[in-house]
Amino acid sequence: MWIILGLTLTVLTLTAWYFYNKQQQAQTEAHFEQILGLRQLIQLLRQHRRLSHSHLMKRTSHTIPVFHEQEALRQMSSQLVSQVSLEQKPMYRILDQNLQQLCYEWPNYSLSRNQAMHGKSIRHAMYLIDDHLTTSMLIADNDRLFDQYQQFWPVTLNALDTLAQFRATVATFRPGKVNTEVLLHRHLNLLQRRLGQMNLMLSVPGPSLMADQLEQDLDTLLQSASEAHACRLALYKFSLSLSDNIFFLFDAKLLEIAHALAIDDFPTDIPASLVPLLEKSKADATDAEQLKRQA
Repeated sequence: MWIILGLTLTVLTLTAWYFYNKQQQAQTEAHFEQILGLRQLIQLLRQHRRLSHSHLMKRTSHTIPVFHEQEALRQMSSQLVSQVSLEQKPMYRILDQNLQQLCYEWPNYSLSRNQAMHGKSIRHAMYLIDDHLTTSMLIADNDRLFDQYQQFWPVTLNALDTLAQFRATVATFRPGKVNTEVLLHRHLNLLQRRLGQMNLMLSVPGPSLMADQLEQDLDTLLQSASEAHACRLALYKFSLSLSDNIFFLFDAKLLEIAHALAIDDFPTDIPASLVPLLEKSKADATDAEQLKRQA
């Protein structure tokens, strides 16, 4: 009798443990579904900022382009709001409102305001990712992973801040202004250190950035363009590669955490994961245009 009772208790304990772990894994998977959507949203924002920045720099036409990224942003934001838990919906709704305003008002922005408004939404989405990551690691009770991430996160934010300062300096750049050139070099040196720190915090560090080469590239840009507009454009394009490096390292950390928490289907290439959504946006725009012509 005691043996049967003991076996029954053991089976009940194992069953409860199994369903508890299954519930925890389901919660973690739900958090990472949001994390992926937010990271894709950030990528769409970055692509939209590049396209809108290019249009605002030219301003050669009164026609306002409609980028496919805009509709993809709206769709992605609505989807994220619909599937998030009730307690988090207010923060998502604020982000959605900011994105709707951005998509509508960007043609009237100055270059600096365009950068700032995109950056504000990117930062908002980054904080939401941080919230989901932190909750996921607490659910998993993985102290080591949590501590590693807590060291990585502020360095990432500092890198984004330094990049924003670099771009703000680019916006006011004039060839021959020594003080501005010194500021650009200072921001670049600081950003290089941030990127190096992020890289070293990865379990498998990627190839180190060629600091000397970046310095040479910046010097070449500063010396090659004598016209202010052309030089600012070249410096902005240079800053895009710095931004790509930041998010390459951030994505590597996301993938590292996902695998540690048994999320094996997290994509390794965020831009590539957006291709189906952008293709759908293009197809929807084409269909809408055809219906408009037929009307």
